[in-house]
Amino acid sequence: MQHLLTAQTGIQARTGSGPLPSPLTTPALDEFETLILWGMRQWMRAHKERRCATGSVLDAFEFSGLVPALAPLNRMMTLLVLGSRRRLAIATIETAPLSIDEQLLLRILNAARQRQADLVESRLGMWMEQVSVPATAQAAMLLAKAAFSSRTAVAAAV
Repeated sequence: MQHLLTAQTGIQARTGSGPLPSPLTTPALDEFETLILWGMRQWMRAHKERRCATGSVLDAFEFSGLVPALAPLNRMMTLLVLGSRRRLAIATIETAPLSIDEQLLLRILNAARQRQADLVESRLGMWMEQVSVPATAQAAMLLAKAAFSSRTAVAAAV
C-alpha cells in the first residue's frame, strides 16, 4: 500500500498529531521499548511543565526494577533537549501515536542494546551538533545496559 506524503501528513507523522495509524503500520514494541517510550514521554511532559523529570518516572522504574536506568535516561533526555538542532517530536501523552522521532529514538536504543556504538552515534548525529553526540551516545549505551542488567537481575530473583 502506497502512502502519499504531503507537508500536512509529514508534520502529523513527525509530531504524532495525526490520526491513529493502522495496526499494519504501527511497529510492535517489546517490554523494554514500551517502558522506555513511556519514560521518555513522562520525562518530556515533566520538562515542559517545569517539574522534576526524574521524579515523574521513579515509581514505575522502581516497580520494574529499573532504578539504575533513571540517571542515564535523565542524562540522555537532557542532552537531547539541549543539544538537538531542532525540537524533537516526543509526545507528552501516553496515548499519542508513535512519532517518527520516537521511532528513531527507539531504534537508537535498540542499537545501544546491541552495543553498536557507531550506529548510535551516527543516528544521533542526524539531530545533534557533533560536539554533543558522544555524551548523548554514552548515555544511551548506559541506559540500555542499566535497563537490561536490571531486568536480568529481576528475572533471576523471581
